[in-house]
Amino acid sequence: MSALKYAIQKEWYNVIMLLLPFLVLPFLWDQLPAQLPTHWNLQGEVDGYSSRTMGSIILPLINIGTYLLLLYLPAIDPKKRITIDQKPIPTLRTLTVVLLLGLHSWILASAMNAGIQSQGWLYLGLSAFFVVVGNYLRTIKPNYFIGIRVPWALEDADNWRQTHRMGSYVWVGGGLLLLVSFPFFDIKTFSTIFGVVAASLALIPAIYSFYIYKQSS
Repeated sequence: MSALKYAIQKEWYNVIMLLLPFLVLPFLWDQLPAQLPTHWNLQGEVDGYSSRTMGSIILPLINIGTYLLLLYLPAIDPKKRITIDQKPIPTLRTLTVVLLLGLHSWILASAMNAGIQSQGWLYLGLSAFFVVVGNYLRTIKPNYFIGIRVPWALEDADNWRQTHRMGSYVWVGGGLLLLVSFPFFDIKTFSTIFGVVAASLALIPAIYSFYIYKQSS
């Protein structure tokens, strides 16, 4: 079964979510301003805009491109370590589609002054994304495209397993920390906290993987 046929038959819900913005936009077009906000500063104030056309379709197009990339990655894996329906890859595809669709919806709602202009909503969504993805990290098998792809983990299956188990704890813990701490800080302070935690999600598992490598060498 081809990747595209698989998507239509097995992941039709993803296809619907990918097409949804293009179906809804004609009904919202007249309510959108000439320029849409696309960037916010540390205070949660808009400091970057795009034209209505570009701002309303760029994320849906990125969403489609990202989904197709994740869909076809197994076919170009040189060692065929992953398959199109291998758990948790279908779930990760869906989570990515939901995240980008949610971000696009948030931008449109902000542009129409729907009462959710705060950058905090974006941080909360990303924090929840960290928690959910973290729950699946430990189940990802060694491959070149998805997961914590540091060289020491790619060359050693046991290193990969331990690194992703640690990564799972770090991602879930980091996401929960952000969700719990959000109400206690202003947006500027929380932006700094978010940046530190997000960087830690990548650095801690990578450092841990190198540590395992040095211990076994």
